[in-house]
This record gives sequence, C-alpha cells and structure tokens, in this order.
Amino acid sequence: MKIRDWEVIKYRKVTSTMDVAKNFLGRDEKIVILAEEQTEGRGRYGNKWISPKGGLYFSLIVKKNEITDFLSEITAISLIETLNNFNIKDCKIKFPNDIIIKGKKISGILIEQSGNFYIVGVGMNIEQNQNLKKYGYITMEDVLKTKINIEDVLLSFIKNFDTTSDLFKKNYELGIKRWSENLIK
Repeated sequence: MKIRDWEVIKYRKVTSTMDVAKNFLGRDEKIVILAEEQTEGRGRYGNKWISPKGGLYFSLIVKKNEITDFLSEITAISLIETLNNFNIKDCKIKFPNDIIIKGKKISGILIEQSGNFYIVGVGMNIEQNQNLKKYGYITMEDVLKTKINIEDVLLSFIKNFDTTSDLFKKNYELGIKRWSENLIK
C-alpha cells in the first residue's frame, strides 16, 4: 500500500513495529511498518506499550537529514493535528513523548537511532478496549463515541507529518513555537 510517497508494509501481528523496521533500514524509499497488533510493544525505558488489536501501531523509517533533530516535536505536532482532524480537541503533549486528552494517554512516541536512520514508533489508541481502560488510557472512540477507521487515521497522520516536516525545514523556530503551545505546562 502506498500513502503519498510512503511505502506502507502491513502486518497482522508483530513483536514490535520498531523491531521489524530494523529489517528495512538502508532503503531509499520512505517506509512505514504498520501492524494490527504488537505482542511486545514498548515505550521509553523499556516500558510496555499495551498493543491489542484495534489500535494504530506503526514505525516510520526516516533517513538522517536537516530536521531529524526535531523528530519528537514533529511527530507530537502531527499526532495533535491528526486528532484535531477527527474533531478531538484539547489534546496536549506531555513531555517528552505522550499525547494526553482529559488527563489520559491516547498516544505515545518512541524514537531510536540506528546508523544514518531513525525509527519513529507511534502507538495510538483507536478502538474502545477494556484492557486499555484498566491501565488508565483513553481511545479515540471513547472521546468521539463513534467507530473510527484506523487506516484513515494513518493517512491523516502521514499528511500531517509531511506538512509539519516541511514547516520545520522552512522555519524550525515557528515549528518549535507550535510544539511549545501544545505542551502541558
């Protein structure tokens, strides 16, 4: 599947999209590894990311360039914009890598470097799930009270990621300002 100029490689179940992405490093094309479910999804410091079917779990492979110093900020803004595209407002960035709404985590970011490449891992809670509620997380469906198409969310994110990356290339100070405005203070 192709979204914009990103090649999307989809799996049903993986240990982690971050692990699978390592097999695709070094290619010239822009790649997204997408999974319906992760058995060993992870966050920072080895924390477990609960990844049941019904969430959006993916990793982008980004070649080192002029904006990779801002990947966390670009990804966070892109997630906020994506949620806004679905009419989910009042999302905030909990530094350094969580997106929060109503005091609960809806999305997280993990970035790892490998040589000349970065792997940007994203987990987003989409479908209602009792397991996620048990851990204090919230989903898009909890907020909107309607069914969400997961691939529509990915499409929106990729468009926002490309647009936000362009902003940082042209004027990183404006990008940092936008990021800062969305931080929990």
